[in-house]
Amino acid sequence: MINWPNSLVEEIASKRAILFLGSGISSSSTNAAGIRPPSWKKLLEDAVAKFVTRPEDIKFVTELLQKELFLDAAEVVFDGVPQADRRVFFQDVFAVPRFKASDYHAAIQGINAKIVITTNYDQLYEEQCGALAAGRGYAVRKYNDRNILNDVRSKDNLIVKAHGCVNNTDALILTRSDYFKIKKEHWQFYNVLDSLLTVNTVVFLGCSMTDPDIQLVLENTNIAASSDHTHYAVLPKGRHPALLRAMENSYNIKALEYDYDAAGGHSVLYDSLVDLKSRIDDVRQVLI
Repeated sequence: MINWPNSLVEEIASKRAILFLGSGISSSSTNAAGIRPPSWKKLLEDAVAKFVTRPEDIKFVTELLQKELFLDAAEVVFDGVPQADRRVFFQDVFAVPRFKASDYHAAIQGINAKIVITTNYDQLYEEQCGALAAGRGYAVRKYNDRNILNDVRSKDNLIVKAHGCVNNTDALILTRSDYFKIKKEHWQFYNVLDSLLTVNTVVFLGCSMTDPDIQLVLENTNIAASSDHTHYAVLPKGRHPALLRAMENSYNIKALEYDYDAAGGHSVLYDSLVDLKSRIDDVRQVLI
């Protein structure tokens, strides 16, 4: 089980912490055929097979993937790919299979954070929360939506799709080129996002620090601003202590580690999220 710091439990209970959902949470889902959404590596491998034809480019991208340089690999793979072809590819990957939200999504919803940010393109968490319909206590905002600040201040919980959504595949952020082009056009949204990541404690769930979407966030926000209140990344055990220290020193993000279960899965994470909800509920009872 994860040893959740008391200070973090109190910050989440007081709705002063942000949950940041990565691709690992989506990968807990399946569809009727038992298929899961792809990891970033598998997504890029599939894109290589579809879009990259020159042998030297295939060799180059394969080496980048082996080194987990996913952001660089994405830049090469999608360079020059027509928007229409991108659209079909991402719809086939994320929309056509009809994935269903998992128990992990339900456990995260139960924590009832004021703000959840995700760079996932799917709509699994929104479906779990019933947020695709109005009047359910949730607002969903993408980078090209206006007035996100009004939603931050409202009574409703807020789901922020920081890199776009599969319901508009023309506006997905995948590469550095995409990011800087769109950030220039929608700078007000990213100013608000930057502020949220600076003044709130952030808990990364299902995020690998090598995933390209997470790399873009870490490289281009003030999340590393000096503070006695650290951010947290929930990670399975196995990373070298030097890498964990580097993450903490570089980004002010401390690892909260858990063990793989006997089958090599992440059931300990689920149990820990249930435990976190219970502790948060206890604190909220006192705050009422």
